[in-house]
Amino acid sequence: MTKEREGALSGYRVLDLADSKGAYCTKLLADLGADVIKIERPEGDPGRGIPPFVDDVPHPEKSLYFLHRNANKRGITLNLDISVGRNILKKLVKTADVLVENSPPDYMANLGLDYSVLSKINPALIIASITEFGHSGPYKYRKGSNLVDFALSGVMITSGYPGKEPCLLPGSPAYDSASLHASVSIVAAIYMRGTTGQGQYIDTSVHLTSRMGLYPWIVPNYSYALNPGAPPPTSETRMGASIYPVYPCKDGFIRVIALTPRQWDALMRVLGNPDILQTEEWRSFMYRIGNADDLYALMLEFTTKYTMLELFEAGRREGVPIAPILDIADFYNSPHTKAREFFIEVEHPVAGKADYPGPPYKWTETLAVMKRPAPCLGEHNEEVYCQELGLSKDDLVALRGGGVL
Repeated sequence: MTKEREGALSGYRVLDLADSKGAYCTKLLADLGADVIKIERPEGDPGRGIPPFVDDVPHPEKSLYFLHRNANKRGITLNLDISVGRNILKKLVKTADVLVENSPPDYMANLGLDYSVLSKINPALIIASITEFGHSGPYKYRKGSNLVDFALSGVMITSGYPGKEPCLLPGSPAYDSASLHASVSIVAAIYMRGTTGQGQYIDTSVHLTSRMGLYPWIVPNYSYALNPGAPPPTSETRMGASIYPVYPCKDGFIRVIALTPRQWDALMRVLGNPDILQTEEWRSFMYRIGNADDLYALMLEFTTKYTMLELFEAGRREGVPIAPILDIADFYNSPHTKAREFFIEVEHPVAGKADYPGPPYKWTETLAVMKRPAPCLGEHNEEVYCQELGLSKDDLVALRGGGVL
């Protein structure tokens, strides 16, 4: 018999106190095999109300946003504003490896549930806190949002057409970027704990991590430019049309990254070495930036002769990055997506059966899979409280009546 492979984080337990802003952090840990217990207030995570909904009917169990970010988790309800609820959480902390929360600064401390308290109960506990601007600094108590954090990160100035207002990316890029950074930090802390035996506190700022997650290559540029004697950082602008241009083709659009002379030469081979672009000056990256409008007009004559797939395959063959710009249907039906088995069929007891995005990677030695749908509100109360903490069903009824569950 062959032993079933486990996930990289199988055997670890994560208490998920995060709402929709930090849900993707714990989702990534759950995909790696961690036992993630999502702890919601009795009225439920606000993320349950984020559209779109299955069949476009608002329902707390049918938010696509919630269903995706909370798949692979178990779910319980618990009111931490009541002392009984806080005592129950402390019992759960005793057997937990990680706790993730995204409440405002000082909220957990005011409840008596901050790291200084919980680490005494479980010295090996790792706590990751995701806030808008971190737990220190002049913006600590300011309110934020995905839009505010994305804009203040500086990334938004590079998004959109020159001369027009900046554009916000779809979804929640700032919060998801913070979740990604927090999850990587948690994995590193688990690894470190294997040596020290001690947990630690992770402070994640959405404001800071949204820049590092969405526009990372500019960060070292700023660091170098701020060294003594170096010139000040240059202001950013929108240069996507000249550096990473998008061209129409027969059946859609493609994005081309031809920065180096080698990549430019490869692009010319893809397009059949057109005479009009064979002069030596076009091989200069700076010349192409300075003449981006003229280059765009010339390129249209050639890109519109081919399909997205033809240009993509030719770019791969010749050695220049050419990416088709796919809509949702194209991506879902892409041969690459199908070959990777990226979408996984999951059945939810209320939302029904659907294909969900799977983990964005495949590992050779451990599994990263979808094992269960997002939990219904309070779905695993009896499983966790009765089977693991030893409460009776009568206790659960009393706790519900008291507003604890």
